[in-house]
Amino acid sequence: MFKLNSGGVVLSAWSMIFTVSMFVLCFFFLVENEEMALMLELEFSSKFLILLNIPFFIDASASILSSVVLFISSFVMIFSGFYMSHEVFMARFISLVVLFVLSMNFLIFFPSFLILMVGWDGLGVVSFLLVIYYMNKESLSAGMITAISNRVGDVFFIISIGCLSSYLGFDFFSFFMFKLSVVMSFLVVIGSMTKSAQVPFSAWLPAAMAAPTPVSTLVHSSTLVTAGVYVLYRFSSLISLELMLFLLFFSMMTLIMAGCGAILEVDMKKVIALSTLSQLGVMMLSISLGMKMVALFHLIVHAFFKALMFMCVGAVIFYSGGVQDGRLLGESWRKLPVISMWLVVCNMSLMGLPFMSGFYSKDLVLEMGMVGGFSGVGLVVFLISIVLTVLYGVRMILMVVISDSIFSFEAYSSLNSYLFIATLGLGFGAIWGGYFIQSMMKKFYKFVFLSSYLKMSILFSLVFSVFIMVLYFSLGKLVMKSNWYYYFFGKMWFLPSLSGNFLSSWSLQKMLKVNFYLEKSWLESLVWGSGLKGLSSSFGYMVHGSQAKVVGLLSFIGVFLFFFLFLL
Repeated sequence: MFKLNSGGVVLSAWSMIFTVSMFVLCFFFLVENEEMALMLELEFSSKFLILLNIPFFIDASASILSSVVLFISSFVMIFSGFYMSHEVFMARFISLVVLFVLSMNFLIFFPSFLILMVGWDGLGVVSFLLVIYYMNKESLSAGMITAISNRVGDVFFIISIGCLSSYLGFDFFSFFMFKLSVVMSFLVVIGSMTKSAQVPFSAWLPAAMAAPTPVSTLVHSSTLVTAGVYVLYRFSSLISLELMLFLLFFSMMTLIMAGCGAILEVDMKKVIALSTLSQLGVMMLSISLGMKMVALFHLIVHAFFKALMFMCVGAVIFYSGGVQDGRLLGESWRKLPVISMWLVVCNMSLMGLPFMSGFYSKDLVLEMGMVGGFSGVGLVVFLISIVLTVLYGVRMILMVVISDSIFSFEAYSSLNSYLFIATLGLGFGAIWGGYFIQSMMKKFYKFVFLSSYLKMSILFSLVFSVFIMVLYFSLGKLVMKSNWYYYFFGKMWFLPSLSGNFLSSWSLQKMLKVNFYLEKSWLESLVWGSGLKGLSSSFGYMVHGSQAKVVGLLSFIGVFLFFFLFLL
């Protein structure tokens, strides 16, 4: 039997996913140029008592997002050939990642709530398996926080399915058929907030960094954390004004919390995770202001440079022997010049510098908010988030690329071919992805007229951030001595402690007590002395023993009735 080696498995997975991504992209050009949508539906209502169908829906939004997810996933497979080169069971790892991508596409293409739940729950289950992949105590702890936090959102979606089943339908249009649309929209909003890690469900996102870096690249760019944003994008027409304000408040809190945490974090992977959390806040903010197409645009553009950022930092960590502390890294411009170049590029795109990929979407969010959505407080909060983004972006460049290294590693003369191809493929998206995607999709074009003062405020915030950065590094030691500042802002407003100690540990301990005192106590041994098992067995023997008597009695009554009717 022919068996592929690790390189063969990686190349096979890349070729399969990349081919499918190009096929879906062709569908995008078809539906976008013709301005139409395609829908295939499998009907099972005639075999059941409810309206049960499986719709497969393709429009421009679904096809462009799916093609981007598949495109990034294909290069994550290439990156896995570099980062997971030591992995013995490469086929098993690749299979889990492929299943993860498949679950995301179920979520994208199937608008039925029942089938959408398959992709939604599949993302949660497979993400748990990938987070605990290294099989140590830290990975298990992070996996449990991730699984339980995501399960909270799953409960809200399961309640939604239960409400829909009472009205004999699971599709999108069933929401409009009954009076509980406000309750249903609340369930959808809360469930989406848990999957996209908005406050107060944010602690699981940095904890998921225990997964291998290729998994983090995929999770934090275009799959798991963006699932909640995409669901709200699809169901945004159901959200009432009160829920929009609710979402607006918590998305702004997420912006500030993630930015403050990122400028104090020293673990480079967690810095990128908090950066992802900040950008998710931008997407949720856009949806809460009614700018759902701009939110989708930023979601797609953000996926390119965030995946590239994880690859670059993962390469530095790999070559540094697994060190993730930014204070111990440095001089990557000399050791890894190509990777350092791409790291600077994706940070510039993250900051929204002009004519980079992130500029097209992030600037559009801010300008449209200035025109019709932001209040004075909202504008100040968003400008502060831009300042914080520049701070932790420049801080990452200084710590990883420019500062002196504590290790005496030699410069690497040659770059791994897998790493070179993966970063090159996503590098073009980080530079030109925003321009090309905006050119391809007409709904991403928005004309915004601003006064010169408001337009210059964006540039002023970027320049002002440089001065703040200088003050931060010159006075950083004084700031770090202030314990309340570090432990409140640096620890994500104590959300990890609350989630880890209260949500995970407390709930698991209570469930273990319920299992011990309830299921294995009186239900097993106190009911009639032998528990439910003995009770059910006794009842079965009683029914079996009396079966012959019951059959004989029924036969006698039947014969008697037959002769009685015959005589009549």
